[in-house]
Amino acid sequence: MIDLQTIKESELNRGMLLLQREFKRRGWRAWLAYQGSPICYIDRGDNKRLRIFSTTPPTTSYAAAYVANDKLATYALLDSIGVRQLASVSVSNKYGKGEAQQLLSQVGSVVVKPFDGGHGKGITVGVTTEQQLDDAITYAVTFTKSAQRVIVQAQYRHETSYDIRIACIDGKYQAAIWRVPARVWGDGTHTVRELVEIENASPRRGEPYYAPLARIDVDRAAQFLGNIYETTPEGGQEVTVLGVANYGAGGELVDVTDDLPKWMIKEAETVSMTAELYVSGVDYMTAKVPTPEMTRDELDAVIIEINKCPSLAIHDLPTQGEPRGAVAAYVDYLATIVIT
Repeated sequence: MIDLQTIKESELNRGMLLLQREFKRRGWRAWLAYQGSPICYIDRGDNKRLRIFSTTPPTTSYAAAYVANDKLATYALLDSIGVRQLASVSVSNKYGKGEAQQLLSQVGSVVVKPFDGGHGKGITVGVTTEQQLDDAITYAVTFTKSAQRVIVQAQYRHETSYDIRIACIDGKYQAAIWRVPARVWGDGTHTVRELVEIENASPRRGEPYYAPLARIDVDRAAQFLGNIYETTPEGGQEVTVLGVANYGAGGELVDVTDDLPKWMIKEAETVSMTAELYVSGVDYMTAKVPTPEMTRDELDAVIIEINKCPSLAIHDLPTQGEPRGAVAAYVDYLATIVIT
């Protein structure tokens, strides 16, 4: 076991670094199972010890975690309480392709994602042909952890969409972030490929979850953009270079905690408690950047995923906006857990 306080800050990812600082501030001791492990053993100073898996607290049951990992089971659970979602089917390399092809023909464009993946890995958006569907399924399977299955989900119907992550702790709204996909701006001289290379050379970008911004995956950008990748955009033209909005894929983080309508906050809290996740990240797609007065129909908001182990660092270290104290709120919650 490694004493967390003995590890250099430069060797910790942003989430564990914030936990290290918060534990030290409170006088708690903590140990990692090994260098780089998300498993943390905590001594609160009250002769009680507890164990966490990054931001998953000990109050999250195995069953709740398993359902959260199973995107189709999560879909069924949320459907049972009338939550608006995108149509989804489960597919393996051998079974279910007919259903996926039928969904594609019905909606025209789909998203393919690993059955139990995370951090935006293995996701393909904007799939419109059967060949693209086959390729996306094969790609997603390589990122599936425990089952050789993937989820095929209807593409959000609006040409412009916004990815909103809501953090709930102990069933209560804590913060919200607008996750902006990786992008570059044209200068009238360089191609998109060259602009991505220039952006990746920025000192802000580095290893995902360690640097303020993650490097953009050039291979995935080339695949996403196709022929556009070698074109030269005009000066000031914004070019989205990846379809996935995750921070780990090179996206930006804009705080919108004060901008959500009350109905959206309440729904996220309800979803978190229905899933029995005491720390959760609820992912929405919306047609506009939310404002407090917007109705559901104006936003056309749908839930696309719920996460059992969400990054809280994204709310405390956003690209734009103020820190929201999400890690401190998480540790506040850990302090309330009764251990017998």
